[in-house]
Amino acid sequence: MSGTRIMAALDTFFNFLVLNLVLLIASLPVVTIPIAVNAATSALDRWRGEGEDRVVREFLITLRSRSQLKTTVCTGVPLAALVLGVMEVRHFLGSGEAVDRIGLGLGLVALLITLTALGYVFLLAARNPSAAATELWSAGATLAVRNLVITGPLFLIEIAAATTLTLIAPALLLVGIPIAALNLMRVTAQFGLRRAVPKRQGQGS
Repeated sequence: MSGTRIMAALDTFFNFLVLNLVLLIASLPVVTIPIAVNAATSALDRWRGEGEDRVVREFLITLRSRSQLKTTVCTGVPLAALVLGVMEVRHFLGSGEAVDRIGLGLGLVALLITLTALGYVFLLAARNPSAAATELWSAGATLAVRNLVITGPLFLIEIAAATTLTLIAPALLLVGIPIAALNLMRVTAQFGLRRAVPKRQGQGS
């Protein structure tokens, strides 16, 4: 039994490192980050949800699918909005005027909603590759607002922790920080989805 557990643990660790490596390689051109993240999320979701442990195969299948342009739009637009939000918040940080403080507060709230919605869009895009971009954005924004108090801070902590660790020790990128953060975001998004289902069922009845 102990030998089986050790082999299972080694297999999980190997898949984790390999998936992290192919994600980093696929993200090197920068413009491919949306489809690389989508492919990694899809591989993680099938691995954790369905037991499909051929993570590199799943990653490459999704990466080479014909919906690459659509995926870039679905996840790329929220990513761009997140970057713009960060730039806007930084603009207001250096000022002490009342108007700028209001702008800073509104910018932080918008940034948190965008970050939370992005976490849901990643998961929804991986699970529903045929869904329209506007449908995914709408669903992501709805879930973000509905679960903002609970999943919003969780997404923020996950991204902040991954960013901080990477800045402190960039080598951690190679040992799993990107996949660890992405997997935590996937788990958080699943939690938010589960919380939303009873509400939808209650409204339907």
